[in-house]
Amino acid sequence: MPKETLRKPLTRDRVLAVAVRMADESGIEKLSMRSLAAELGFEVMSLYNHVENKEDLLVGMTDLVAATIPLPDPSLSWRQAVRAHAMELRAMFLQHPWAVNLWIATVPGPVRFKLMNAELATWNRIGLPGDEAHHAYHAVNNHVVGYHIQSGMIPMRPDQLDNVASELIETLDPDRHQHVIRHIHQHLDGDHGESFEYVLDLIIDGIGTNRG
Repeated sequence: MPKETLRKPLTRDRVLAVAVRMADESGIEKLSMRSLAAELGFEVMSLYNHVENKEDLLVGMTDLVAATIPLPDPSLSWRQAVRAHAMELRAMFLQHPWAVNLWIATVPGPVRFKLMNAELATWNRIGLPGDEAHHAYHAVNNHVVGYHIQSGMIPMRPDQLDNVASELIETLDPDRHQHVIRHIHQHLDGDHGESFEYVLDLIIDGIGTNRG
């Protein structure tokens, strides 16, 4: 039996909310129009009264989770605003890992366009010319998105990764590959959140050189 009661009316908001929950629970790969309709307790064709097609569903889902990200706070310094916004985007991807691939694979919806406009406005506050604001925007966002895409590509649990890394270290010559061995240990023992923030701060500081 579907988890959703049959008595609830079907709306676009409900379709999107249930789709997001299903993606959170089982992954975006297992989400189909048929499985979504079954979860909602309706026939598949009923969904098309509320979403045009699968692409519209995915855009709507991405916009729904994007709506949880606050707009950059204009009362903060530009550095604080950019950093806080990047951390909010990271937090959203941690909560909804499936969203990171859709972030780059789908056309932005109204919520994402609103976020983009506010982010670009933050860069314009420090007097960056149009091209530089464009590059700054992508430098920060590419770091956030790229970091989570790379993290999501590791097809192993942490304990499996530890075993593979230990076996790999045993194959390396400590005299010839001492730096690689240290690097592998840092991957295993390091704080990934700390690594993310370290690079984020480097990007912001680099862009902010001579910008105040």
